[in-house]
Amino acid sequence: MITFEHVSKRYDDGTLAVDDLSLECATGEITVLVGSSGCARTTSLRMINRLVEPSSGATSIDGRDVRSSEPSELRRGVGQVIQHGGLFAHRTLIDNIATVPRPLGRSRAEARRRPTS
Repeated sequence: MITFEHVSKRYDDGTLAVDDLSLECATGEITVLVGSSGCARTTSLRMINRLVEPSSGATSIDGRDVRSSEPSELRRGVGQVIQHGGLFAHRTLIDNIATVPRPLGRSRAEARRRPTS
């Protein structure tokens, strides 16, 4: 389960991106965040894997506060779909997906095989 408990994000310039978000995303269930461009969907999701640190509140996975994990360790255990500007335009879809397993020591063939199985 992913839980946001009174999470807020205020940037240094004073912009309040997320204001007191409380949400439980149950394990095995599909949760969808819907909203217009700029409504902080991505900011909220990035707080799960500590790509963005909340200004206040807590985010947890299965009851464990994400701040108790090293960011790199946490990110290896949290799947995230990268889209648009985060993709490498010169790579195929499979090679983009295989970008994460390669630094973990998997061979290129193994990293490319897993997304297709």
